[in-house]
Amino acid sequence: MASSTKWGNFDMRLQKFIDALSRLQHRHAPLLFLALGAALFAADILHRSTPPLVAPDAAAGQGATRWLEDEVLYREALARGLDDGDLIVRRRLAQKMRLLLETGVDVAEPDANTLQHWIDTHAERYGGVTQLSMDHVFLSRARHDTELEQDAERVAARLRADNDVGDFAALSDPHPASTRIDNASSHDTERLFGKALAQQLAQLPEGGWQGPLSSPLGLHLVRIRSRQLQTPDYAAVQARAQRDYLIEQRRLHTQDALKALMTRYGVADAGASS
Repeated sequence: MASSTKWGNFDMRLQKFIDALSRLQHRHAPLLFLALGAALFAADILHRSTPPLVAPDAAAGQGATRWLEDEVLYREALARGLDDGDLIVRRRLAQKMRLLLETGVDVAEPDANTLQHWIDTHAERYGGVTQLSMDHVFLSRARHDTELEQDAERVAARLRADNDVGDFAALSDPHPASTRIDNASSHDTERLFGKALAQQLAQLPEGGWQGPLSSPLGLHLVRIRSRQLQTPDYAAVQARAQRDYLIEQRRLHTQDALKALMTRYGVADAGASS
């Protein structure tokens, strides 16, 4: 019963509101008509006051006509929403935004100490070469098969027991790198052993036998005899190193700006996404 009374009161209030609107329309119809006409007139004036589309000075002659056609088509395409979901447009806008981020980065010129540290850190890029001399015993995966690891441990124990074993070459299977390597650059060791093993060799201490170290071909035991660094000519590479430094710093700053944008747009773990 209470619900019926509630809805009855609502219907009465709604009817009163509709009656009031009807009386307002009858009493002030001329004013409403004039207001609507004024609004339409203002919209027309605003449309007519829009400045005409003019091609830039850079586009002259037939180029101006083409520019105007493209601009009109571009604006109409945007008005119709044709840019939504277009992969090419998306990529192009992303490229322009990335360029905007890059050009907006202000990187300070490196001082002498910073530049020297950069060259030292990337010495091989500027002619500095680390030359590695070492002894090498190789055990082939194909020859030793399932006994490879056991045989390698046996050979390693013998070499470590007598660091000056003179016939260590007799313990090695054939390998392109041979058993004695002199003055090899990082490029040489990567070519002979592959990137992963070459990186391990660069970290080994001088002196005793190390390993076994694994490669796709088998296991390796090595003894670093010497490691020498040929330093770059700082004066000759200074200009190129400074350019490389600025490019890298700009890249890092741009990446930071991109991470900030990704965080702002709610990308979880923006650092890992880059």
